[in-house]
Amino acid sequence: MTLLLSESQVEGLLDMKEVVGAVEEAFRREAAGEAVNSPRTRSRGPGAALNVMHASLPYLGRGGVKCYMSSAKATKFMFLLFDMNDSKPLAVMGADLLGRYRTGAASGVATKFLYGRRSGTLAVCGSGRQALTQVLAVAAVIDIGEVRVWSPDHARRQSFAEKLKSMGFSSSAFETATLALGGADVACTITSAAKPFVTAEAVSRLSHLNVCGGNNPEHSEISAEAVGSFSTVAVDDLPQAMIEYGDLIQAAAAGTFSWGSAVELKDVVAGRRKPGRKTLYKSGGAALEDVATASLLYDKALKLGRFTESNFDFV
Repeated sequence: MTLLLSESQVEGLLDMKEVVGAVEEAFRREAAGEAVNSPRTRSRGPGAALNVMHASLPYLGRGGVKCYMSSAKATKFMFLLFDMNDSKPLAVMGADLLGRYRTGAASGVATKFLYGRRSGTLAVCGSGRQALTQVLAVAAVIDIGEVRVWSPDHARRQSFAEKLKSMGFSSSAFETATLALGGADVACTITSAAKPFVTAEAVSRLSHLNVCGGNNPEHSEISAEAVGSFSTVAVDDLPQAMIEYGDLIQAAAAGTFSWGSAVELKDVVAGRRKPGRKTLYKSGGAALEDVATASLLYDKALKLGRFTESNFDFV
């Protein structure tokens, strides 16, 4: 039986604390050689690109692939989960919300192991579709005293701050990213910015920063000088980072960062690398996060009976 899970069905199954736990375990198992991640690949055409990510998690006996088509009109996501023992397709599910939650969860895991404290003030730069899951993920691992919000659009940042208040967070909107970051202990950047808006001055007080806004080698949210101010720079997948993560590619070109000093998150989670006092996590999204989250959703859907059974057979 292959389960079909629509976006609305996925939404009803998602719980951030559970996703953070699943993603953390995936990184720990990767460090032990029990999970295999593959960098994203892209097939480009005029005005569009097909993006494919896949990973195998032998400790779960499952592997999967996420694919999404991006065009000027929209981006649509789909995930396929397989049983590694008999090759059967276990589920086909919408992967938009899945992706938002796993991206947030990775920031939660990074904050837990790189920040290492139990409480703090959070700044969020961005108020779009993925901003909320960044807040929820950090809130899953530390007690947040205040959320400081900035994004370029005044109305949107005000609206996001009000939404957070309605959810029980103490939240305020700020006119500039520097002001929002200046009063925070932990921060997440989750924007579509092509040019850096995070300066070295802005992050001078920060203990930990999650940079999550892009995987384009020509784009960057944080300046090369600011990258160089962090004692530890961690990534979700080093081979992928060296191809796609413009924030670090540009810092390496400027001489403020060296790829040889980069730490993979799996090694921090496994206790093999100790973080410094000022830490940065650059996230581009790793396929093992998708597989771990999809596997969690599959098990939960079966247990609760919240799925649609497919009416077609695979050869």
